[in-house]
Amino acid sequence: MIKFLYNNLVEGASLSSSTVNAQYPLSNLQNDFRTKVYRSTSNSDSVVFDLGAIEDVDFVALVDNWKNGFGVSTVTIQANATDSWGSPAFTDTLTLDTTFGIGIKELSSTQSYRYWRLVLTSTLGYCELAHVFIGKAESITTNGVSYGFNYTNKDLQKRTETRYGQEYIDDIGTRKSLDNLQFQVMSTSELDQIFNVYDNRRTVKPFIVKMGDGTNTMIGDEDRLNGLYKFDKSPSAKMRTASYWDITLSVMEQK
Repeated sequence: MIKFLYNNLVEGASLSSSTVNAQYPLSNLQNDFRTKVYRSTSNSDSVVFDLGAIEDVDFVALVDNWKNGFGVSTVTIQANATDSWGSPAFTDTLTLDTTFGIGIKELSSTQSYRYWRLVLTSTLGYCELAHVFIGKAESITTNGVSYGFNYTNKDLQKRTETRYGQEYIDDIGTRKSLDNLQFQVMSTSELDQIFNVYDNRRTVKPFIVKMGDGTNTMIGDEDRLNGLYKFDKSPSAKMRTASYWDITLSVMEQK
């Protein structure tokens, strides 16, 4: 199974927080780049997301600042009908994978509220968020991704040499890519699911890819592959029979 977290309600939400460092404003959470971060001024903070209306949510996810990692230690998820947090209607916790820079929480059931809040703690003297997803996932349930796709973690360093052969390396970091993701014998409705994601994001906007269902039925070590990606190009659909398709797509990590 593979899930695409692409319809991010954070992008159109009104944001507020208990504290904010003016050099790292809340508006950075609506920026696609992971180095554009929100930062508080204390080790304990909260950020409220006003979605503007009641919306269905089944996933909350965080992706780290790829240069500095996560700027929080713990994250509590809350939701409520009003912007009043004495006794929120919904509370859960989100676990962060600091090795692979991802934290994905699939809620036990769909929650429908206008207001969402992240309660944060840290030991850094501030709390920092890079990328937040709140919304529903597009789940490809009947035809999971086939085995045989390619995973690479590309070194982005830039190397130059002097005329004497001395090397100077600009160490930029790495970028994950998932190539040749294949979905076979897809119905036309499942084909539409894939292209709905592409039409919404194209090769411009990032989205989160979640592999598996949390029980390692497809792959182990899922967080190695989970992350914030962009389409490398348009998905390719090959007709198998009159009503069924084989689909191939490739994605690269958003930095």
